[in-house]
Amino acid sequence: MSVALVTDSTAEIRSLAPRSEWAVVPLEVEIDGERYREGPELSAGDFHHLLQRINSVPATLPPAPEAFLETYRRLLASHDEVLSIHISGELSRTVDHAREAAASLGATERIRVVDSRLAGAPVGLLCLEAEARLGEGSAVDAVVGDLARIPEAAAVYFSVYTLDFLYLGGRLGRAPGAGPTGSHEDRPILTMRDGGLALVERVAGDTTRVERIAEMLSERFGTDSLVAVCVHAGSRGEDAARMLERRVASRRGGEATVWRRAPLGPVLCAHTGFDVCGVAAWPRALSRLPA
Repeated sequence: MSVALVTDSTAEIRSLAPRSEWAVVPLEVEIDGERYREGPELSAGDFHHLLQRINSVPATLPPAPEAFLETYRRLLASHDEVLSIHISGELSRTVDHAREAAASLGATERIRVVDSRLAGAPVGLLCLEAEARLGEGSAVDAVVGDLARIPEAAAVYFSVYTLDFLYLGGRLGRAPGAGPTGSHEDRPILTMRDGGLALVERVAGDTTRVERIAEMLSERFGTDSLVAVCVHAGSRGEDAARMLERRVASRRGGEATVWRRAPLGPVLCAHTGFDVCGVAAWPRALSRLPA
């Protein structure tokens, strides 16, 4: 049985695995009435430059069902099944449109659409977990069952410069104490819960946010060996991500964590802003990825 693999552009699968054979369906960013497909038409660097020249708030759009229809129809012509893994349905309608396309083709038995309950490169890492299991000969149903357990066991922590973008984009609810205002030196730390975003706490400054995220990983996992992906946006975010890897290694031992690193693309940066660093991790015992 041959299985075709599909994800969306927010997963940064090309950053994690440049030679990957995953089909990537792009989301879009709308800026001043112009739409750009993430990846083919708009890189993170391009987006950063555009932001310096506009006054409006960028909007993001999921792939249209027709984009999935075209992709699925093409892949089903040469494969027995399709495994399609996407950004959390709490943050985007991408997974809804993928399921709509599968249903309209009458191919829900051949197309398995997975809501990762994650976002960004952690979705890409989950994709690589799926690919590794398929490579071992696991059936698609078994792979989907395995993938469902990983987000439940995962920890996601990331820091942004300001919460304003998340509020403007409607991705963060106004929980008590989670307002966008705060000291200029505050760095909010957020997590993912049940596929959505939640504020954990605020800390003072770049070094403190890195130390606190590393501490949170230790509090969550103790000395367990982990698989992790560090995410970043902007030059300060990338510097902080490197520092975070070093801090985690110093706390846990250099061999205790298998690292990947990837940027946030334009779609997620439209909601987080730049100067972002964070990590997603799950126990090595759940992973099939090589060290």
